[in-house]
Amino acid sequence: MSLNQLDYLKIYNGLFEDKIPFHLLNNPLLQKDIWYTIDDLGLETHEHQKILSVNFSNIQPSWLNILSKLYVLTRANLKLSIQYIKDDLSHLKKFARFLQEKYIDHPKYIDHQVFEQFDYWIRLTGVKERTISLHYTTLQNFFETCRIEKWLNVNTYWLHGRRTNSTPNNDEIDYIPEEVWNQLEENLHNLAEPMQRKLLIIRTLGLRIGELLNLPLDCLRKRGEQWRLRLKETEKFKIEDEMPIPLDLVPAIREQQEYIRQNLGKNYNKLFCSSNKGRGFKFYPTPRVMYIHTFNSYLNNLAQEYNICTKDGQTWHFNSHQFRRTVATIMTNAGIRDLIIQKYLRHRNPDMQNHYKHLLKQVIKDEYQELIKEKKYVDITGKVVTTHKPKDVITEYMRRRMHQITTQVGECHRPDLKKPCPTVNACGRCEHWLNTIDDLPFLKQDLERLKEEEKVAEKLALVRNQKEVKKDINYFQLRINGLQGISNND
Repeated sequence: MSLNQLDYLKIYNGLFEDKIPFHLLNNPLLQKDIWYTIDDLGLETHEHQKILSVNFSNIQPSWLNILSKLYVLTRANLKLSIQYIKDDLSHLKKFARFLQEKYIDHPKYIDHQVFEQFDYWIRLTGVKERTISLHYTTLQNFFETCRIEKWLNVNTYWLHGRRTNSTPNNDEIDYIPEEVWNQLEENLHNLAEPMQRKLLIIRTLGLRIGELLNLPLDCLRKRGEQWRLRLKETEKFKIEDEMPIPLDLVPAIREQQEYIRQNLGKNYNKLFCSSNKGRGFKFYPTPRVMYIHTFNSYLNNLAQEYNICTKDGQTWHFNSHQFRRTVATIMTNAGIRDLIIQKYLRHRNPDMQNHYKHLLKQVIKDEYQELIKEKKYVDITGKVVTTHKPKDVITEYMRRRMHQITTQVGECHRPDLKKPCPTVNACGRCEHWLNTIDDLPFLKQDLERLKEEEKVAEKLALVRNQKEVKKDINYFQLRINGLQGISNND
């Protein structure tokens, strides 16, 4: 489309609220439907996810095409990411297709009824609620920019009412189920070694895929006894970061460093590289960062070749972000606190946790059964002195929290907690300190510790000390014997 051939007065008469902005329309970019990210818009693009251009050719009618281009120019001037701009353009294309199907060829017809029709139309496509909300966010930003710049005045009140901050449905969160995870582990050796190392790191640390693929060659750090991984400018926040890593990963990272040095020399400074096209799972190192879709393709080809599937027999479709969500899910179900997970995954906003963690139904079931099961308590003599059957989950949870205030292991059943403790840090000698079978492993640990103390006292001829330790050993042995009796009977 050439602006030199446009009849401005005919096409844009009544379109612009103010006078026709010829100084904008004379921009030579507006004569092209394909714009280049770097040369035309002056924006950066990530090596692992190169978005080299944006395309306006499918946006019709012509008034929407030209306004979309002006809108993109304003967004690019704000230095927004090219991915964000491309997503905006995708939403505008969807709106353009709707207008064409409904034969709405002039902006004067766009009102709340048109937005209602678009809502019905886009829902028929089967997209998720969050995707619909993102379309409305784009349309609101687009039309409000048009109004501020005095290009076009469309009432966006309807959009304000329909934009929602949707929360994720945990049942739909895309994490890797255990059976698929195990099959991937079994077939990992079929991938080339560089791909194996990528998988070892991402499945252990839950890195963003951009962080993984752009790891610097010199990424290992040692702070005291702790090994750390240096992340070079994360794709989301563009800051340098470090995170602790398990010792098991260090040899794999060092092997990959040596692999790069041997195959690509000193001029390539990334830990991982891409591969030239080859058959199967062969890897031909080439000095460039691997694209995300190439990483995913390796995994999905592996799933197809070796029948990595779900319990119902469906071949699993991998994508890189599933590993991040899976790490969050594993940590959540292991009982790790949200704050620790947030720091580990480097989320700046705690609300992001809900998008990544998934509490498995089996874990919920196990926790529920644990809370409502009947418990038998033994005292200092090792005899069962009381039995407790919870009436409901919430009351039982609060009851346990109250007992944890007074003792770390077991429960303090003193009749009056306000009075001073008669034993003070010597719970094992107190008749009111009761234990259940859950305390058995901890009591055994304490018993072993006491036996070691007895040996030391005997060696040093500390007669009185040895006598007191023997008392404690006897008390703990009685409790342990009583609890083991309960365990054998159950």
